[in-house]
Amino acid sequence: MGTAIPMLDLMFFLTENQDNPRHVGAVLIFQRPPRGGARAVERIVAAYRRATPVRPFNLIPVLLRAGLPEWQEVERFDMDWHVQQLRLPAPGTDAQLHALVAQLHEPMLLRDRPGWQVTLIDGLERNRFALYVKVHHSLVDGESGIELVHRSMSHSARDRRIRTVVETTLPALDHAAGRDPLSRAGTEFESAARALLSVGRGSGRLLEEGLAGLRGYARGETRPFTAPLTPMNEPIHGARAISHLVLPLASMQAVAQAWDAKLNDVALCVLDAAMNRYLRALRRPPDRELVAICPVSLQREDAKRASTQVSVFWTPLGAPSAPIARRMRQIIANTREAKQRIRSLPRDAAYAYAVVSFAVGETLALVPRGPVDFFLPSNVLISNVRGPAEPLYLAGARLEALCPVSTLISGMGLNITLMSYAGQMVIGYTCNASSLPDADRLARYTRESFAALERQRGRI
Repeated sequence: MGTAIPMLDLMFFLTENQDNPRHVGAVLIFQRPPRGGARAVERIVAAYRRATPVRPFNLIPVLLRAGLPEWQEVERFDMDWHVQQLRLPAPGTDAQLHALVAQLHEPMLLRDRPGWQVTLIDGLERNRFALYVKVHHSLVDGESGIELVHRSMSHSARDRRIRTVVETTLPALDHAAGRDPLSRAGTEFESAARALLSVGRGSGRLLEEGLAGLRGYARGETRPFTAPLTPMNEPIHGARAISHLVLPLASMQAVAQAWDAKLNDVALCVLDAAMNRYLRALRRPPDRELVAICPVSLQREDAKRASTQVSVFWTPLGAPSAPIARRMRQIIANTREAKQRIRSLPRDAAYAYAVVSFAVGETLALVPRGPVDFFLPSNVLISNVRGPAEPLYLAGARLEALCPVSTLISGMGLNITLMSYAGQMVIGYTCNASSLPDADRLARYTRESFAALERQRGRI
C-alpha cells in the first residue's frame, strides 16, 4: 500500500516539463587526503553502486490511477543509471565544473525510477573531485536534503568508511505505523480537514494580496504583484547556467552585527546590488525595486521530513541605483515587514500559502505577456539553508565546499541558494541560460558588492 503525496510535492510533479524540471541538487567539492586518496573516486562509485536505497530514495510517484496520487516503494534499481562517473578535461577548473553540472542538471528525472542520480566527477584542479547529487524536489527540500548529506559524512579524516546519501535516514516523526487502523484512519481524516482549512486561509491571504496588486505599483507603498519585468521573467528553456561563490561567514556576520541586521539581510543586499549591476550590463535595468520570494523552512528541528516543508515571504529589495549603504537600510526595513506578514499565519496556513503562491505564479507565467509590465509576482527566488558547522569527510577526503544547485519556477529564471558550511557561506546560482547566460559574472558582482558593503562598516 502506498502513501499519499503531500500538496506541495504533488505540485512539483504537476508543473514540471522538459524545459523546466523540478529537481534540486548539490555539488560537493572534496580535497583528496595526502595518503590513500588516489582511488577515492573509484571507491565511492563502487559503494554507491552496491547501495540499497532507503526511503525516500526508493519511491516512485503513481499519478495515473483512481484515487489520490501516492508514493510506492520499489525493490529493484538500475544502479548504473543512478550512479555515474565522469572526468573533466585538463586543467579541470571550477568554470569547467559549472558547465558540466549545468548540462547534468538540465534533463528531467524519469518517473518510472526513483527520482535521484549521483555523478562522481574527477579531474578537478588542485587534487580535488566532486560529487553531484540530483534529487527530485518532491523527495527532499533544502533542510532535509542537507541533513541527509550531513548524516552520510564522517567528522574525521581518519574515518575512511563510505556511507551513501541514499542509504541514510532521518529521525522518524512519530510512530503512526504502529497505531491500530481505526486510530490511523481518524488521524488521516483530521489531517485532511486541517489541510482544507489551511488552504482556505492561505488562499484568503493571497486573494487580499492579489486585489492590492491590481492597483499597480506605487512608489512609497508596498504592494504585492508589482515586480518589474526583467530578463529573469522571460520564458524558461532547457539550458542552465550555474556558478557558485564562497564568502567568509564570520565577515558576513560582522557586517550584519554592525547594521543590527540579519545575515539574510546582508545576503539580500549584496545579491540585489549584483543583480541590478548585471541587468545594467545587459542594458535592461529595472525602473523600480526587484522583488524576491524567499522560502522559509517549516521543518521541525527534532525530526525533519524527507519532503518539502516550507512557506514563503516576498519582499521588495533596494532601489535600482541605490548606493550600497542606502540599499542595506531599505532591505532591512522591507524584510522586517515581509517576515511579519508571514508570521501572522498559523503553520499549516503558512504551508498552504506557499502551495497556492507557487500555483498562482506558475499560472501567471503561462499568460502571454510581451512587453506588458503588470501584475508580476516576483523576479528571483532566494533561499538560505543552514548547513553543517564543522568540517565533514568522505573516504578521508575533506569536504571543501557544499554548493547548492536548484530548480527554477516558471516566470522566475533565477534561483539563488545560500548555504553555510564550516565557517563559510556558499552561494549557488542557477540561471535560465537563454536570458541570463553568464552566472559567473553574477557571482563576481556579488563578491565585489560584499567588499563594498564591508567598507561601509566604519561609516555607520
